[in-house]
Amino acid sequence: MANRFTAVWADNFAQEIAAVDRFLTHFPIVSFDAEFPGFLRNTPRSASDALRYQDLRFNVDSLKLIQLGITLFDDLGNIGGTWEFNFRGFDEETDPHVADSITLLKANGLDLEKFRKFGIDPEVFEEGFAEVLRMHRGRLLWVSFHGLYDSAYVMKFMTRKAMPSSPTEFAAMAGNLFERVCDLKFMAKFYQGLLGGEIGLERMAKILRVQRYGDAHQAGSDSLLTADAFVRMRAQFVLKPGMYEGFLYGLSPKICASSVHRVRAPPGQVILVPVVPTRPVILVRHSSSSRDQSFQSHHQASPMLYPYPSPAPMLMHRPMCIPFHALPQAPPHYQIQM
Repeated sequence: MANRFTAVWADNFAQEIAAVDRFLTHFPIVSFDAEFPGFLRNTPRSASDALRYQDLRFNVDSLKLIQLGITLFDDLGNIGGTWEFNFRGFDEETDPHVADSITLLKANGLDLEKFRKFGIDPEVFEEGFAEVLRMHRGRLLWVSFHGLYDSAYVMKFMTRKAMPSSPTEFAAMAGNLFERVCDLKFMAKFYQGLLGGEIGLERMAKILRVQRYGDAHQAGSDSLLTADAFVRMRAQFVLKPGMYEGFLYGLSPKICASSVHRVRAPPGQVILVPVVPTRPVILVRHSSSSRDQSFQSHHQASPMLYPYPSPAPMLMHRPMCIPFHALPQAPPHYQIQM
């Protein structure tokens, strides 16, 4: 397999988080999957949104993240690599868990004793990963399958805080961290042939004719399968950019990014500044105030291509996202072509 598939432990974390930083420059779509020790509360299908969220909150606050997988890819479906981060901190003897879930993880190859001895310290991961996300803020799209719990565990990990008390507060916190999200299970609700979204990742992959690499219930393999399924689904249904962004299956409020932030520009590229700025608005800011003033005075007059210098400038980006509870309308007659 050509894809770069890397297991990350404490001893190679610094090297691999630097690699993630480099690859994100060219592969800004991040599919992700989390492995955790089960569900202490199982939510009935008929549960209200409020009960569903309170079960999520209880489960995530009570349990620990064991493994996180991310796959980086681009708009053309080119895969930059897959990383599987293995964490220390979970102790099967003392920490809450569901025995059947742990048995399943072990059966699929997770060596929890190795995790305990050689896993990444959660605080070390949070500090390194937070810096990477800060540098690429505003550029990333996060893709998951049934990603509400995956998102919640990553949020808890990165913020070191308990889950917010309401779905609306959760959506606001998720917007600050992830900014742009897509959930394949949510998207599947609107397309014929995908069983109205009542479908697992493995079944969806088979319908879309996507091959799995690695073992199920390992976060790296699941994140890669999610990436491949997203690419196939987007091509099959000719999805437009931004379609269904902001929704997680099982969460009513839409997830929206904060209105203003800074990001690092990809090196060696140019920026086109229109005569009449359109949204999203991108402003180039340089370290030299004189260059700032010169650029700002010219961009009102005519379009121009402005090469990114070295070091790369910082951008200010205003994404257009309006939180709302109504679900988007599905385009009609989208079907799987077998």
